[in-house]
Order: sequence, then structure tokens, then C-alpha cells
Amino acid sequence: MKNIGENLVNILKAKSKRGILKYKKDGFSLIEVVIAITLMAILSGIAMTSYTKVQQDAKKNMDYTTAANIATAAQLADADGKAVSIENLVKENYLQSTPKSQQKDAGDFEVTIDDNGKVTVTLGKETYYPRE
Repeated sequence: MKNIGENLVNILKAKSKRGILKYKKDGFSLIEVVIAITLMAILSGIAMTSYTKVQQDAKKNMDYTTAANIATAAQLADADGKAVSIENLVKENYLQSTPKSQQKDAGDFEVTIDDNGKVTVTLGKETYYPRE
């Protein structure tokens, strides 16, 4: 019995070497493809989360820059004895146009100046100038 099993194994090995029995796997199996797609989906989800955060930070920084420009225009208007408001700054050509927030649903910019000449620019409920 042992000889028959050994002979059968030897015959199969010989046929395999000649190419008659070819069990070489071509391509990827379905499970390998599913695992690869799952890993790519997880990695892209992580990347999109990071990208969204960077985008929000960039928009907020743009609003800080806009608030600084509004404050500069308000200081110039105050020095010239003009009324300080966004509408008046645009009307008197201290600003080219009414500034808009880059952030979604942030509201409108508002500028105030106190008796000491300190300018404050707010967007919604948050103070954007002076930056804290």
C-alpha cells in the first residue's frame, strides 16, 4: 500500500513538472480583492477627515485676515472722522465690497470702535479682531 501511494505521488510530481497538471494560481482571489478595497476605503476615509479639518482651518484663517482688513479700514475711517460700520466703510470706499465670511453659516462681520479708538470686529458671536 505504501508503494502505491509513493508511486502515485511520484507520477503526479512528474506530470506537474511537464505541465500536464498545472495548479499555478493566476491573479488574485476574490477575498484578496475585497480586503484590498476595504483597506483603501478605510485609508481614504482617514484622509478625507484630515482634509476637511485643514479646509475648515484655512477658511477660519481667511476670516481672521478679512477681520484685520476691516479693522484697518475702520481705523482709517475713524481718523478721518467718518462713521464706522461695514456699510459706511463700503460706501466711503474704505472697503471695496461688503466682506463675506468663508465659513458656512458664520453670519456677518460687524465692526465697532470704542471711545478710546479700539476697534473690535466680530463674526457671529466670536471676536475675530483683535485676535485672542
